[in-house]
Amino acid sequence: MKFAQKLVLFIITIISIILACSRYMIVKNNFLHAIETCVLQNTNHHALEKYVLESQLIKEIQTR
Repeated sequence: MKFAQKLVLFIITIISIILACSRYMIVKNNFLHAIETCVLQNTNHHALEKYVLESQLIKEIQTR
C-alpha cells in the first residue's frame, strides 16, 4: 500500500472513531435529559392530583 492510501485510511478511521464517540455522548445526554424531564413532569402531576384530592376532602368535610 502506498503512503497516501495508508494516510487516507488512517484519517477515515480517526474521523469514524470521533464521530462514533460524539454520537454516543449526544444520545447519552439526550436520554438523561429525557429522564429528568419525565421525572419532573410526573412529580408535578402527582402534586396536582394531591391538591385536587385534598380540596375534595376539605369540601367533603365542610359539607358534613
